[in-house]
Amino acid sequence: MNMVKIFSGIRPSGKLHLGNYLGAIKNWIELQNKADQVIFMIADYHAITTPYDPKTYQQQIMDVALDYLAAGIDPDKALLIRQSKVPQHTELAWIFNTITSVGWLDRLPTYKEQLEKTGINNMGLLDYPVLMAADILLYKSNLVPVGEDQVAHIDVTNEIAKRFNSAFGETFEPVKPHLEEGARIMSLQNPAKKMSKTSDEGIALSDNPDIIRSKIKKAVTDSGKEIKYDPDEKSAITNLLTVYHLLSGKEIKTIEKEYDGKSYSDFKNDLAETAVNFLKPFQEKRKEFENNPKKVLEILEKSEEKSRQLADKNLSEIKKKMGLI
Repeated sequence: MNMVKIFSGIRPSGKLHLGNYLGAIKNWIELQNKADQVIFMIADYHAITTPYDPKTYQQQIMDVALDYLAAGIDPDKALLIRQSKVPQHTELAWIFNTITSVGWLDRLPTYKEQLEKTGINNMGLLDYPVLMAADILLYKSNLVPVGEDQVAHIDVTNEIAKRFNSAFGETFEPVKPHLEEGARIMSLQNPAKKMSKTSDEGIALSDNPDIIRSKIKKAVTDSGKEIKYDPDEKSAITNLLTVYHLLSGKEIKTIEKEYDGKSYSDFKNDLAETAVNFLKPFQEKRKEFENNPKKVLEILEKSEEKSRQLADKNLSEIKKKMGLI
């Protein structure tokens, strides 16, 4: 049976929120117990393709490390690395650039969205999926937990892998995206838009109880008073029901029955308390790591050392096949 090798990463831009946790990190934590190789990456090279503040960047990177560890990533089962500390990522990206068709990249919806959103058109944005392919294939990973918006990037990863295999010999196996329920938690202010790390429309994992209560109180609702799951007609309440279901473990039908005849404000008050209680253990654990930066750095550096060894072995094999060594 093939080994299960998991790889995933998050950009250190903005604060991690409930959508990130429920849609991604929670699933990764569960996967780390089932896989043969697990690598989680803080994508600090990916994040510099869009505007950022160099003065606060290191703190943002460390914030993501704290969030990951507090959420339950176990350094004995998974490696937690900063992308920029493993130089083989960018070296392999350059190698992949020589076999990647520009047409695969400039038609990607994510690239077009970024152009529209930021007006920035740097080479890094266009080339983002090639670096992502290098991140994944450097460790011969075959399962990647992602949000739906990243599936097209996994397709590019597989195209690159296929082209490499056919030009230089069988090296990479197909990569599968791993999608889970909760992969799309929407904004509390606009249920047509995904919850974002860079705006104030989501519940950050580090938000204190009063901020959580205030954000949920201000969350938009639909016309009418009924608390029911209906993505077409009641998208705002449907989003809040989904969050409630994922935080409490209760089935949506059960929640609907519970609030039959009750007001939106009753529902929101209870949802706020559910969110506060859900995040409490996470926030306590995060505080412990925050108070011990030496330990966090030690975890990262140990992981990065192991990653460099693994990356070196695989990259040597790749370069040998290409006649580079």
